Amino acid sequence: MSDSSDEEFLGFEADEIQQAVQRYEQILLDQGIGSEGSETEPTIPIYNVNDQVVPDIDNVANTWHNNFDIHERGLPHLFAPRGPDGRATGPATILAADKGPIDFFKLFLNDIIFEHIINETERYANQQIAENPDSNKSAWSKPSLPEIKAFIGLCFLMGIDVKPETKLYWSTDPFMESPIFHKTMPRNRFMQVMRYLHFSDNHNAQQPGHPSYDVLYKIRNILNMFNTSMKREFVPTRQVSIDECMIPFKGRVKFKQYMPAKPTKWGIKIWALADSNTGYICYTDVYTGKTDRPQGQLGEHVVKKMYRGG
Repeated sequence: MSDSSDEEFLGFEADEIQQAVQRYEQILLDQGIGSEGSETEPTIPIYNVNDQVVPDIDNVANTWHNNFDIHERGLPHLFAPRGPDGRATGPATILAADKGPIDFFKLFLNDIIFEHIINETERYANQQIAENPDSNKSAWSKPSLPEIKAFIGLCFLMGIDVKPETKLYWSTDPFMESPIFHKTMPRNRFMQVMRYLHFSDNHNAQQPGHPSYDVLYKIRNILNMFNTSMKREFVPTRQVSIDECMIPFKGRVKFKQYMPAKPTKWGIKIWALADSNTGYICYTDVYTGKTDRPQGQLGEHVVKKMYRGG
């Protein structure tokens, strides 16, 4: 390219393009991407403007593979297939056509998670009964797997059939009655399980101010297990997106957010890593306030954290 600023720019010459490609390759090597002398990495060609650099098949450009060049859409050389079998992107479990919503639900909230809830609830109930026997006089029995599933199901149903008080779900008044509740579980048993419901061992919790204190310690194990299920059941394409979403909530929690520009102004903010092509959420994390950002800019911290988690 001419050094004169008065002459019309006619484009880069071939040697200038080659030098730019070489500089780019060196940057990749400095960052540990690719290696000199690699037999699997193709030589970078010089393309004409009319060359097709991306195959005209969408799923070829969007899936994980090893044969790539730096001109391809995205940066495939930053990634590798998830499993040892190099499985393709998309759902990991293909269910039969006759399967229903509950079968998909079980892929994510499986028996391992429910057993964890049962064990922690049993632990907490025994602790409370031992420490405060006068306040816990009702006979307690460890919930069974079907029972804890029924309990969780009724909690979901309460979000659909909203009543002002919990006890009204067991009302026999024709105007208020919801028969499914008393047919599924006695009210006193539901309230007892609700009283002792727990997801973690309080004895392992660190106090505020401790370097390893986690404001989400009560649900951290469940959140981690759920994220594991989400990652296991779907392999995302290379196009992913990180965004925030709000869970409506006006109760008492110190990391509750107020975002006046959002449709949901009050609530708990969630960061989500999603596959851009399908919208499938691969990983989530709860934003707990400024303490959730030890250093650097918020955007940089979130992207790095979600990338490592997902």
